[in-house]
Amino acid sequence: MIKSLSIASFNWKVLFKSLFCQVLVLVLILAFVVTVFGGLATDILNVVTASGIADFIQQTVSAIIDGTFDSSVFTQNLNGLISNIQQNIGSIRHPWGGMTLSYILVFVTMLVYRLFVAYTDVTVACQIEEFMTSNAERPFLWFLLKKQGRTWGFICLQLVLTLPLDIILLTGSIGLYLLFLVAFRWWTIIPAMIILVLLYAARQTMFAFCLPSVVCEETSVRQAFKKGLSQIAFRFWHVFWKTLIIMCLMLVISLVGVMFVGNGWALTAVVTVPNFILFFVLKCVNFVEYFESNNRPYFHKRIAIDGMERYNKKRKIK
Repeated sequence: MIKSLSIASFNWKVLFKSLFCQVLVLVLILAFVVTVFGGLATDILNVVTASGIADFIQQTVSAIIDGTFDSSVFTQNLNGLISNIQQNIGSIRHPWGGMTLSYILVFVTMLVYRLFVAYTDVTVACQIEEFMTSNAERPFLWFLLKKQGRTWGFICLQLVLTLPLDIILLTGSIGLYLLFLVAFRWWTIIPAMIILVLLYAARQTMFAFCLPSVVCEETSVRQAFKKGLSQIAFRFWHVFWKTLIIMCLMLVISLVGVMFVGNGWALTAVVTVPNFILFFVLKCVNFVEYFESNNRPYFHKRIAIDGMERYNKKRKIK
């Protein structure tokens, strides 16, 4: 874990460049959606705001901390939240009419965001791999432009494989909650949340070596994915416990943000930025474990090697 944090700290420029690119892509997507669908994007955002999701989470966490959590009240509030979201979605106005199309547009918007949120993953991974193998760094934009083929191959294949699993995890956790509710009727949300975090960490671990394999191997993206999926079996627990720590930190940050930050924009920043940094650290963890799994030597800090530009600058050699 220390080596992963060291690699992340020495590549902080890569982190911020990736963050800038993701914000830029998100802004462009929102601008496109607003241009094409008019006020529909605003209506969708209003649905999320008016549904009271933030208040629901805040009240639930506060009740757990205070020891006043009541499963029956939680179930009533959850049903009310779902009903509220359904009514708000049904009230969305759009040129073509029909509630079904509203659901489809909401799903497509989320799908597009999920697709583009991973747009810089291959570029970031290439710079991490170059730092670990040669202690060098080429421009971020150079990798971004050169690796377009592998970038789109990776994000499309990742979306196809991981989105169904994420949906199964979410619906399965809700089912487990309802099962615990019938059996115990007290503190039922806690075991459901613990199981969800454990399963999500396991899902992240299962695909941990796919990105390093896509970047490090000279095979096709599909073959690299297959190798990453097969190789993680031999180092699953080494990656899992580190991934679990990072997932728990992300959950704590998100819950603290929801409970204590009232402004929507500030909440987005408080939740998004630290979690994005933690995802970057997770990429470094995956690369370290991948290199060690393949017995490959690597750098985890900057070293001034004789003959390199950094060595010459350090010793003022012209």
